[in-house]
Amino acid sequence: MSIFPAVDLVTDVAQAADPQKRSAAVARLGELGSARLRSDDEFARLVGAPQHSPGPTQTAAPVLRTGGSASGAMQKIASAADAAESFEGFVIQSCLETILPKGEDGLFGHGAAGSAWRSMMAEQIGRQIAKAGGFGMRAALVRDLEHRAGGQGGVTQSKAAG
Repeated sequence: MSIFPAVDLVTDVAQAADPQKRSAAVARLGELGSARLRSDDEFARLVGAPQHSPGPTQTAAPVLRTGGSASGAMQKIASAADAAESFEGFVIQSCLETILPKGEDGLFGHGAAGSAWRSMMAEQIGRQIAKAGGFGMRAALVRDLEHRAGGQGGVTQSKAAG
């Protein structure tokens, strides 16, 4: 015979309870279960079929090729330049987190708090390095995005350069 402490405990409590209270509790749990089922069905009905978001390979290039709004495409590329800067900052942050000291006697303290402070310090240093021009990753990403968008890159050249 096997022992299941959680199930055995619940079973023992249910058997020791007043039969009327037990019946009321079972009925109430049944009502809650069917109410949840109804709310799940309602939620599924309201949400409907899931919408597919565009994949990461889609850029502003289709807008330019089909004669869409060039200024809208440039805004997408400019926001892509900001995203490229953030990405470069994240990569730098990841590198810095491995470099920063992890000893308990270090500047950041020890335990979870020390780890959090170390991570925040690496994040801020990474952001500032990326903002100052970084290692050139942002410029390369922006060039690639502009190439994919058809070479319409006058606005973001200055942003990518620093």
